[in-house]
Amino acid sequence: MGDENGTDKVGAQLAGRVFTGEERWGWEYVEPAAVVPHHLASKAPVWTEPAAPKARNRSGQGNERSGKGIGCGILLVVGITLFGDARAGVALLIILTLIFTLGPLSRAAARSAARRRRERLVKEYQDRVAAWQLVIAGHDAQQRLLAAGVDIWYPLRLESRPSRIDVFGGTGNGWASLLTTVCGPLLGAGQAVLVLDFSQQSVALELAVLAAHRDVPVAHAPLPAATVTADLLAGSTPEELGECLAEALQSMRPDGAEVDLHTIDADLIETTARALAAPVTYARLAAALRVLLRIYEPGEDGGPLSTDEVTALTRAIDLVGQGERVQNELRYVRGLMESMAKAPAQAGVLADPAALWQPGQLAVLATDDLVERRKDLTDRIAFFQLLHQLRQRRFTAGGGMLVIAGADRLGRNALESMARQARSAGIRLMLLFEHLREDTVKIVGGSDSATVLMRIGNGNEARDAAQFVGQGYKFLVNQLTKQVGETLTEGRGSSYGEQDGESTSHGANKGGSLSHSGFLNSTSGRSWGTSKTFTTSLSRSWQETVNTSTARSTTRGENLSRVYEFTVEPTQLQALPTTGMVVVEAGPSGRRVVFADCNPGITGLPRLSAVPRAALT
Repeated sequence: MGDENGTDKVGAQLAGRVFTGEERWGWEYVEPAAVVPHHLASKAPVWTEPAAPKARNRSGQGNERSGKGIGCGILLVVGITLFGDARAGVALLIILTLIFTLGPLSRAAARSAARRRRERLVKEYQDRVAAWQLVIAGHDAQQRLLAAGVDIWYPLRLESRPSRIDVFGGTGNGWASLLTTVCGPLLGAGQAVLVLDFSQQSVALELAVLAAHRDVPVAHAPLPAATVTADLLAGSTPEELGECLAEALQSMRPDGAEVDLHTIDADLIETTARALAAPVTYARLAAALRVLLRIYEPGEDGGPLSTDEVTALTRAIDLVGQGERVQNELRYVRGLMESMAKAPAQAGVLADPAALWQPGQLAVLATDDLVERRKDLTDRIAFFQLLHQLRQRRFTAGGGMLVIAGADRLGRNALESMARQARSAGIRLMLLFEHLREDTVKIVGGSDSATVLMRIGNGNEARDAAQFVGQGYKFLVNQLTKQVGETLTEGRGSSYGEQDGESTSHGANKGGSLSHSGFLNSTSGRSWGTSKTFTTSLSRSWQETVNTSTARSTTRGENLSRVYEFTVEPTQLQALPTTGMVVVEAGPSGRRVVFADCNPGITGLPRLSAVPRAALT
């Protein structure tokens, strides 16, 4: 019980969505726009390694140390020579040693400072990367949020408002989905829907189940069971009955058959119908034709005909004629009427299409029979009965949809006549064809019509359908080229320099003075000094240079060619999903081809637009 209640609830919710809204033939799926990248997305922060302190090679350091040792020894000798004291030379050596020791200490301090500077730069780089990632992530999240709110399903409406829609291909489930999607809003708006189901696949069952959830009246009449005991003259004259049945019989013959047989059939049926009282059933009509053939046997109960009817028919034998052609047609028509009379009967079911055409009501006339010939004749009689009622203007005005499922064998002339009468009556006509064969190809794209192509498995039919959709120019890539080049340059240089210097300077200073005070008193003095400087210098330098450069280049080429191909490939039509379809119509803006899906369950999906895509462009 819980499962049934849950199913009913789901069905009620689906019916509520299907039977509301405006006309739709399916839904277009529109791929959401791609996320627009941030203008800084390709400009991530770049790490640049800071310059390291200059390092000396080991050979240079060894020679430097040797140079320092030599220099210190020379300075020690010079100090002893100049000052004449070993203690003074040692003091000078200590001073120079301190100077040479402070050099490595200063370099270690420089390396420590460089390390701290690099750590600071790394931290700043990491902060820049985090800030960049935050900006990009925020932008992408905003774009995804905007994309998540954009509708991706749009209802499909026919811009040209055609009076006839031809559906080719598809399966029973696909047709059922299409009828539910198309007719649901019509019934919800109070329009009438009449389905002639010749497909034996119950294509209107899903629509009828959902209609029950919305309290939409549903009328169902199984054929031929509902017409076995019905009065064939109800609402018709003998002449109209003769024409209706004669057209049904004529449509069973191949093209090019004798046209006069149609006249003979109409005359035979009209003559017998005039001689019979109500009700004129298939059994009584077959018995009347047996009278005209002179093979009628009333039996013990008197048979289905009264004495007066037999008498009237006997007088009509000479009017009908005794020629071989007439007699052959009499036997043919009598055999068909007797076959109809033998079908299982179901009394009390209304099977009059005009009477079932009521605003806001779903009416289904479904044919099914174990005898294929009788099933075929039933289809044709129901079709031409409906056609004659349209000609008689027996359908109430107010719009609506007339659906004929399984119209493959009815013939082009009959279908075009039905389309004209439906258009005159203000009723839209939907024809469902299981195949796209040679005879039906001729009606594709007729006046004031649109075409729906569903899954077509046959390769030849898929090719014809693709050819109908048309061809167009496309640009295809026929060649891709890629060229990669790399240049590597490496250089190395080294230099060595050495300089020795020695200088010696000598100096002497001599002086004297003379002074007189009074007479003969005089003083005199003399001073002298000598200085000598000896200097020796030695310097050596090494330099080694290495440079490397790499250059890479990539060239890509693409060649396009303009080709004239199918807009829709035949294999695409063969691989369509059950509810997938291609809609072709000539609208106000020109001919358009639209891919759509008619699954009624799409009404429950999110991101569903209430406005067609064409209205937004």
